Amino acid sequence: MRTNPGFPVRNKGGFTLIELMVSLAVVALLVAISIPAYSSFKDKARIAQAKSDLKGIQTAIQVLATDTDLWPGPNPVGAVSNGEVWDLTDPNAGLMVATGSFLNWNGPYLSLIKKDPWGNNYFFDPDYEIAGIKFPVVGSFGPNKQGPNVYDADDVFMILPTL
Repeated sequence: MRTNPGFPVRNKGGFTLIELMVSLAVVALLVAISIPAYSSFKDKARIAQAKSDLKGIQTAIQVLATDTDLWPGPNPVGAVSNGEVWDLTDPNAGLMVATGSFLNWNGPYLSLIKKDPWGNNYFFDPDYEIAGIKFPVVGSFGPNKQGPNVYDADDVFMILPTL
């Protein structure tokens, strides 16, 4: 075997510093792209969870209204008033327990009302304003948690049908 004394023998088994830096740059770029996508997915999942919770609460309010002719508050069904209920577990809501104001109450209509995905209470608002018109809604203040009586685009809500 002949060796060339003028050139050092090179080990070809590892990575060069430049190859490692390029690999780390590619990984960092992939992470930078995936974080906003994950955040967007997480926000959409929370909104979907809130809508699902609100559908169940909306159904319970409709049954409460059928039994008692009252919405949470207690507010007369169909009345547009300032009778908001900011905590639906409160006896004035009439969904889990009720005050004596709810005649013919056959509840509980819900056994548990969780907090919304952002850690706030769901609410009932009989005069929630949408495009200048007032509607009865059950809702969440959404990701920015702005409320009460602050109507903005990130609120998640369901309009209650009037009987």
